[in-house]
Amino acid sequence: MSAGHADDGAAHDDGGHEPSGWRRWLCTTSHEDVGIIYLWLAVFWFLMGGALAMLFRTELLTPAYGPLFNLNGYNALVSLHGLTMIFLVAVPAGGVFSNYLLPHYLGLDEMAFPRLNALSGWLVFWGGVMLWFPVVGNALGLTPLPFNGGWFAYPPLVSRFARVTVSSYVFSMLILGISTTIAGINFMVTLLNERDPSLGLFDLPLGAWGLGIFTPLLGLYELPWLMVGVAFDYLQHVIGMGLFDARTGGAPLLWQWLFWLFGHPEVYFVAMPFLAIAGEIVPRFSERPIYGYRSIVYAITGITLMSGMVWAHHMYITGLGQIRYLYMFFSMAIPIAFAVYIFAMLAMMWGGRIHLKAPMLFSIGMLFMLLYSGMDGIIMSQTPVDVLIHSTWFIVGHFHFTLFGVAIMGFFAALYYYYPLMTGRMYSERLAKVHAALTIVCAPVVFTLMDTMGTRAVPMMRRYATYTYASGLQNLQIWTTAFAYVLGIAQVVLAANLLWSLKYGAEVENPWSDLLEGQGMPSPEWNGLPYEVPTPDNVPYEQGGDGRSGVDDGVAAADGGDEPLPDGGDADSEVSDGE
Repeated sequence: MSAGHADDGAAHDDGGHEPSGWRRWLCTTSHEDVGIIYLWLAVFWFLMGGALAMLFRTELLTPAYGPLFNLNGYNALVSLHGLTMIFLVAVPAGGVFSNYLLPHYLGLDEMAFPRLNALSGWLVFWGGVMLWFPVVGNALGLTPLPFNGGWFAYPPLVSRFARVTVSSYVFSMLILGISTTIAGINFMVTLLNERDPSLGLFDLPLGAWGLGIFTPLLGLYELPWLMVGVAFDYLQHVIGMGLFDARTGGAPLLWQWLFWLFGHPEVYFVAMPFLAIAGEIVPRFSERPIYGYRSIVYAITGITLMSGMVWAHHMYITGLGQIRYLYMFFSMAIPIAFAVYIFAMLAMMWGGRIHLKAPMLFSIGMLFMLLYSGMDGIIMSQTPVDVLIHSTWFIVGHFHFTLFGVAIMGFFAALYYYYPLMTGRMYSERLAKVHAALTIVCAPVVFTLMDTMGTRAVPMMRRYATYTYASGLQNLQIWTTAFAYVLGIAQVVLAANLLWSLKYGAEVENPWSDLLEGQGMPSPEWNGLPYEVPTPDNVPYEQGGDGRSGVDDGVAAADGGDEPLPDGGDADSEVSDGE
């Protein structure tokens, strides 16, 4: 990092008297502090959004209205849950690691624009306050129900809502969109312009590609569509411009074009940071070099480009005509790029010494959920099938497989891996494995049951607070709610573990040193520069470059670990030495 950039904001030094206590967090421009601000905001809103899910899942235990909510109350909870989980959890979750790790990946002291970096973090806070403002107002009897138009906010439905609820939605989206846009610009400039001169693009860790290039590119493409759309929505709702109202010459479908130009790339935007970070975790916890480094980069490049070409598969039922088959083609092509990525991850584990610690457990769980989500996606890309299931819970199940199964489970993997680096404390591995076991078992069950309810002869429909028209769904709803409760308890275990370890966890510098040192797996965020991407070509045989096998935590390697070693020893003794 040049001295000019460091002086600009990295030190935030005023003659040796740096702010402390709450002033430190309020005034900080340190990329590490901003990353931690993002972390606690994401965890807080994750618990709040999860609590909403528990409430409306309770409502769905009975076919008719339960004792808690009417139709509007139910849809308000569902809408707020979706908006919170996407914009206040999944998006900031990527910001945690982009802020904290990019300078470490790139050999820098600070981001290119430290003050903009701090601004982006605090805008996430104020965006959350704005989104949840009607909740507090309604509880105090001052405002109507919170926004209940779904995370997609289709006009003309939204035009029926009270002005304060629409305004809170619009301004929260604008605030959060500005936050993500300036953060993305900062990340890209930092990587492209400020990185250590010794690092070419193909010398970067996979995490740097995901956090500093692909995720910002997606954000800079998609977010302007959303911000223009919600601004138009506000103008229609407040001053009656009628941009989406056919009665005044507007086009109701214009909102869908604008929203899905944002909405589908958004799915890849929130998943991209964790697809990249999994590329850092899997080889290290398998004690293997990166397999197919350039293939992974090219695959993620293809995913990034094609994600902007498939948005209209959300609009098959709007009368697109023959052009919908073009969107079907691209929707079916994206899984090819994902297949390359999944194959590379599996190849890293094949023959490796797999350590089933919490980061690796969640990385494996994320790969499983990504595979299932992709199979769902192939089904939905078929135009005739999608027309039948479009408004059913099959879509809800698929959406959760992607958002929770990939983005949130990837967040858990990254969080457990980097929590010791960020806090200097080690969490309880036992509680982390409890969290992993409950989440990895319960989440697929919940989402598969959702898929199932969407494919019944009389399916469960989206945004329906009751299902008296198909009371036979009740048993499935009861099982879904039961597993959702257990899934919710698992997240309480996570929060308790993080908070407990923050004060009582063992102080550590690098709890993964055995995985990073002497195994051909350097890691710049832990070990610093110089750094060379570890691939089979540049990792010696005795350091695992040939696919040497071993076992750990009771997991057998693929070839049994009995191949003779060059030094005359046997694989078992080599494994023992590695332990």
